[in-house]
Amino acid sequence: MDANFTLTPVCGKKFVGRRETLKEILGELTDRKSTVGFCLHGRRRVGKTSILRELECEISDKKGIVIAYLSLYDLGNLSLKTFTEQLSATVLEAFRKKGSLPLEYSISALMKSPREVVDSALSRIKLGAEISEELRFFLEFRGEKQADYTDAVRRAFSLGEKLAGASGSKFILILDEFPEILKVENGEQVVKMLRTIQERQKNTSLIISGSEKKTLETVALSSASPFYKQLVSKQVSPFSFEETLEFLKRYRMHVSKEGAEKLHQITGGVPFYLQYLGRSAGLSGSIDSAIDEFLREEGNIFFTEEFQKLTEKEKAVVRAIASGESSPTGIAEKSSEPVTSVSSYLVVLQEKEVVSKTDKATYALADQLFSKWLKRKYS
Repeated sequence: MDANFTLTPVCGKKFVGRRETLKEILGELTDRKSTVGFCLHGRRRVGKTSILRELECEISDKKGIVIAYLSLYDLGNLSLKTFTEQLSATVLEAFRKKGSLPLEYSISALMKSPREVVDSALSRIKLGAEISEELRFFLEFRGEKQADYTDAVRRAFSLGEKLAGASGSKFILILDEFPEILKVENGEQVVKMLRTIQERQKNTSLIISGSEKKTLETVALSSASPFYKQLVSKQVSPFSFEETLEFLKRYRMHVSKEGAEKLHQITGGVPFYLQYLGRSAGLSGSIDSAIDEFLREEGNIFFTEEFQKLTEKEKAVVRAIASGESSPTGIAEKSSEPVTSVSSYLVVLQEKEVVSKTDKATYALADQLFSKWLKRKYS
């Protein structure tokens, strides 16, 4: 097993697969005249963040292009204030690291510095009065209490565009788990505002991602969403069997072809599960033992939150499927729900990517490890 094995998003030599997707996206992003953006979507743990990090790795050393990555999910209890602070700091730090902002100290350090230090730092920047004013606004922002942060959000979202124009650069902004912004007050209005700003930008490409199909539709995928057809939609699917084999080889996981087939089938080609089972010492022996260890020691951590997000009726349907029922009639009998109601729940659960339709009249849980955990916990 590779000594550098990790459960975090990867890039560079550790990155596996998705070459066609990367090639298409990189072709647009590295074209300094293009402002085409992308929307990456797919279920959780499928590897969207690794793709975004790989894009960042491959573009970061390109001349005349500045790229910034921010995960809204990592901001925790999201508010317009924290979004403004973190977005502006991330954008400024990206330009500082690229050399477009000749600042001796990091942006996070300057944001905590006395005014005289900020004054001294700004005196070295020759990008015009407007840029200096924007820099001062964000370096001294520090989360002052305001009744309305809308203007601050607007300025933060426009900051990269202004810096790119002033420095003759192209700017790429990556907002991972972007639909989290819907959780703030008037979130849908904020998204519409950002869309209005984005369509006028001439130096910026925007990339967003999301895991929950329903919320991402509100932002970008449905015909009524603000970013509909403004960003190229890219679905990120689990690994193909060939990519699973590449992964096993890359991380020096010595598994027979039969074992690889079993591992691919039980994980569904989800990279995170492959990573976790690959890290497990048990994989050097029995795959079944490694899976059993995963469900026993980590299942509650990974799956409880997802299960609790479902309604009580949806939970009953999901438990029925995990117990072995696959037809609407069988699921209805097991869950003590009318068939007509079960049919409606199945549609919703497919939208949430919890359930998949296996053929005309049968259903299964999309995640086999989740299914095994449910069966173990509730049987």
